[in-house]
Formats: sequence, structure tokens, C-alpha cells
Amino acid sequence: MPGSAKPSLGRLHGVSLSPFVRKVRAILAIKDVDYELVNVMPGAMPPEFLALSPMSKIPVWEEGDWSVPDSSVIAAYLERVVPTPSVLPEDPRRMARDLFWEEFADTRLVEAGTPIFFQRVVRARVFGEDPDEEIVRRHAEEILPPVLDQLEALFLTDVDPERPTLGGLAVWSTIVNLEHSEHALDPDRWPGLSAFIARLSAAPALAALLREERAMLGDG
Repeated sequence: MPGSAKPSLGRLHGVSLSPFVRKVRAILAIKDVDYELVNVMPGAMPPEFLALSPMSKIPVWEEGDWSVPDSSVIAAYLERVVPTPSVLPEDPRRMARDLFWEEFADTRLVEAGTPIFFQRVVRARVFGEDPDEEIVRRHAEEILPPVLDQLEALFLTDVDPERPTLGGLAVWSTIVNLEHSEHALDPDRWPGLSAFIARLSAAPALAALLREERAMLGDG
């Protein structure tokens, strides 16, 4: 982790509150890889970062004069260069399902939940503007619940509750932003998913990331 005495493997460009950056930081923490976090805000990307990210997105992983963008690609790379502990199941079919759930989280879950985070955290707390509560209501009441229903019904059958994997970390990382938005999961409607998220959040390596983020948001 940043700040330790170990030599740094590389540099991670992005901002911690991005679910994609958080996912990579979680993998780095689980693998006990030290690195430098270079803050890059979406919408305020310097030219030197844009030269590393052809799609103008975070995160980007950089080692010396070599770099690669995209959280899924970075995760695959880290799995090769630091194979233990692995964040992918060994069984090929379980691995395939895990990769699917990472894609589900990075697309369907992010699309359903990020507008809540943007209005409640980015717009209200970062920009100091009034959030659009109609957008929050529509996503919280109409768009997000069916996606969480799918996770409750299908995702949990593929998860090893004792081992954080790439798919699980992607789901966890996106739901963390809902919690930062004061929109925690309803444990009565999504008991399995709520328990899964709580278990990951309590893992020492991931709990340290959350403490850092809460301090950044002024939540102690």
C-alpha cells in the first residue's frame, strides 16, 4: 500500500472514489503490492495523462515507460505479474462466471447506481451544488432495484464467500459508492448481497481503503 517501505511496483492514475480505481486498489491491497496513487480527476485530465489513456478514462497503470489503461485489463495484468493470492477462481467455468459478473458490475450496476453517487457526492459535496433529487429518486426507486434483484438471485450462487474475486470486488466497489451516497442496501430485500458487501468491507485490506475514503469525504 502507498506509504510503506517496500519499493513501488508502479503508479496508479485515477481518483479513489471511482469504482474502477477502487477495484484496482482493492486488488493491489489483497496482493500486498505497493504503488503510488496519482490523482487524476475525470474532466480535469492533464495532457500527459491523456497520452496514456486513449479513451480518456481512469484508471491507468504505469511502470516506467510502459502503461496500460482500463481496470479490467490492469486486473488481468496484475494477476499475471503477482499471481498469489489470485483474485480469479481456478476452475475455468467459475472463472468465466466471475469475469461475467465483473462486466455486469462495470456496466449494468455502474449505470444504475452512479447517477445517485454523482448527485449526492460529486455534485453536492464536491461542487457545492444542489443535487437533482428527481434523478436520485428515479434511479433509487426504479432503475437500481431490479439490478440488485438480479445480483441477489444470480450473482451469489457464483461467489465464494471466503475469497474475494475480481467479480465480487467489482460489485463491492460499485456498491461502496452507494453507501458513500447514504443509500445503503436494504438488508430485508437483499439479505445475501448485503451480507456479502459487509463481509468484504470488513476485510482488513479493504477496510483500510474505506477508512481512507471516508476521511477524504469528511466522514471520519
